[in-house]
Amino acid sequence: MKVKNLSLLFFTSLVLLISVAASITHPSEKNQKSKKMENIKKNNVAGRWNLISGYLDNHGQRLDILGSNPGGMLILTDDLHFMVIVHNPDIPKFVSGDRAIGTPEEYKTTVTNSLGVYGTYTIDEHGDFLEQHVLGSTFQNMNGSSRGRKELTEKVEGNKMTEHLRIADGVTVILVWQRA
Repeated sequence: MKVKNLSLLFFTSLVLLISVAASITHPSEKNQKSKKMENIKKNNVAGRWNLISGYLDNHGQRLDILGSNPGGMLILTDDLHFMVIVHNPDIPKFVSGDRAIGTPEEYKTTVTNSLGVYGTYTIDEHGDFLEQHVLGSTFQNMNGSSRGRKELTEKVEGNKMTEHLRIADGVTVILVWQRA
């Protein structure tokens, strides 16, 4: 794959990564969540996380898809909601200084170097990540999507969490977060 295609593939996948079924929570669903949470002693992923690394592993070849100094924050709440924003802070500013007056290249660069997603997530009986459901995203194609452990894993070790998003055979997006 070409580098441009890998970046686009990454961001499309990243949008799908941070996902949840787009639906309004009904009162009965809230009660079911509350009962589920009573049985779980600890939520290992809950908290505020800062992005410290983001890259695509393409069959062993590393591509820094968010630049060499990626920016981002992930918030996972105790009541199983999440919000994430990732971006490349090193891209050039719009020459006009107005986001409504950009060139096609400026818009493309912005879209392929940033992503915002929010939704809900679930954890297992041990408090470990189980799946995400996207309610909304800056990439509309992600809205209403879900990802489970086959596609997405979150592994917490101390104050670091490593996220692996499998997007194709041998191609994985890896994000490393530091607990804030």
